[in-house]
Amino acid sequence: MLHEAWLDFSRRQPADFPDRARFLGYAARVMRAIVIDYARRGRAEKRGGGRVEVTLPAELRLGTDEATPENLERLSDALDELAGVDSRLAELVDLHFFCGYTFAEIAELRGRSERTVQRDWHKARLLLHRALVDDGGSTET
Repeated sequence: MLHEAWLDFSRRQPADFPDRARFLGYAARVMRAIVIDYARRGRAEKRGGGRVEVTLPAELRLGTDEATPENLERLSDALDELAGVDSRLAELVDLHFFCGYTFAEIAELRGRSERTVQRDWHKARLLLHRALVDDGGSTET
């Protein structure tokens, strides 16, 4: 997937990122798009051919253990909605979940304390959970 992300970057117009944080935020969104597209392609193939197993980390399961293409798409849609409310929280989820950055790394990147990033993570999870439940998702926590 990293190769696909690099190809996506290289095909686009040269972007001028004012700082590392903005570049990584952009990279995280690209990684999310690649994961979702990959899951969609797997779902589109008949009879389960080319299925890919993706496991959501426990802290992002949001009421379901299955990382089906449908659930990943719902998560992506919920992240897009969250970005409309608080883009900083949506970027945090992208960086942590789709790029694998630790809270300590994100805190350093943002010039914040790790505890602040953890509080933001908790808030993002709550907002995402609400969005997924309102969308007809599971009500389990």
